[in-house]
Amino acid sequence: MWLAASESISEGGTIVEAHQYHNLVSDGAGFTGNGKVMKQVNFKKAYYIKLGRGGKWEQSSITESKLRLGWGHQDVQDINRGDWEKIREQLLHESKHKGIATRDFNALWLITESNSEDLWITFFQGTMYWCKLGPKEIFQDDKSKYRQVIDKWSNQDIRGNILEINNLPGVLSKYQAFRGTVCKVRELDTLKRSINAVPSYEYNDIAKCEKALVNSVEKGVRKLHWKDFETFVDLIFRESGWRRTSMVGGTMKFTDLELEDPITGDKYQVQIKSQASWKEFEYYVSQFNPQLHRKLYFVVHSPDKKLSEIQKQLRNIELILPNRLSEMVVHLGLVNWLMSKIR
Repeated sequence: MWLAASESISEGGTIVEAHQYHNLVSDGAGFTGNGKVMKQVNFKKAYYIKLGRGGKWEQSSITESKLRLGWGHQDVQDINRGDWEKIREQLLHESKHKGIATRDFNALWLITESNSEDLWITFFQGTMYWCKLGPKEIFQDDKSKYRQVIDKWSNQDIRGNILEINNLPGVLSKYQAFRGTVCKVRELDTLKRSINAVPSYEYNDIAKCEKALVNSVEKGVRKLHWKDFETFVDLIFRESGWRRTSMVGGTMKFTDLELEDPITGDKYQVQIKSQASWKEFEYYVSQFNPQLHRKLYFVVHSPDKKLSEIQKQLRNIELILPNRLSEMVVHLGLVNWLMSKIR
């Protein structure tokens, strides 16, 4: 099935016009796993917590919607009653170092007294999780003491994007190296932007410049001679890590380029066109043999109107249109090569 830009898309059985979907995303709304809009997450303070020594309570905390804590020698009733002087004396007696006892006391007090205006973060399986705590009461089960989480731990921003550690600002990911149990997160603005999917001013500024560059590259690509365009596409795929197994162009009947994934050994075909129509595209799709090659890439810099409106693609056919092609050029650092050919 090929879907034109003017048609509708279906999400969970509900038909949503393309422009409506764009508006929902653009106005700052987010989506939960069941398709409901998720509101902006607000908080006044934030803390990082290590869920057990060596992370032993990470999985159970997250799957059971609990914030687990230690302090095995302190009585739950004393904690819930707020008998802090008794608890302080116990911790001082247990520890050989006053500084450690003070740190443990402060951490327990923070966890106990935290309210719904605080946000808690932790790290598990390569992602950052966050939550808010429910009523101020410590419970205990056969694993540990714990506080109940409001709703559940989440490792997504309000738009449903996974908060991968590798994609987080370093000022947040650094907390996974903290050796204690609890510490205050001081970079509140960065944390709020990450969870609410709000880019920084600097990010937006760079993205605006990148978009302008991509648009200029798209115009420049259309000026390439067809032979230069074939060479250019070959460079793009090779810079992406592919291994070429054929000459560019040549006498092959249905393809201009054959490639191999050097890791998996899978083979791919590339058809390169300066100009192409929907009818031509359909012809090449009909000639593609998925038994011999895993995928066909159809690359064109000047498609006709019908071809340029295609949205949804087949599993083993990928149409690379001018804008996507230009993005690849920018990301792979091939702008200077292009400039040298259209000077």
